[in-house]
Amino acid sequence: MAKTIKVKGVKHTVKKNKKGDIIVDHEAKAKAGKYDKINLTKKGGSKTVKQGVKAVRDWHKENPH
Repeated sequence: MAKTIKVKGVKHTVKKNKKGDIIVDHEAKAKAGKYDKINLTKKGGSKTVKQGVKAVRDWHKENPH
């Protein structure tokens, strides 16, 4: 199951990959640069898509740039 959310005007898709890790994929790849896909399991310990969505929202709240 994948969940698409919009944060700061950019679409983020949070999904589970084949290994079972939670990944966030930024739609605006040109703006995101080298951070197109981020493994939220490795970076933040997310084990579910719901936890991944919360992690994305929290990160953008704490880093408003």
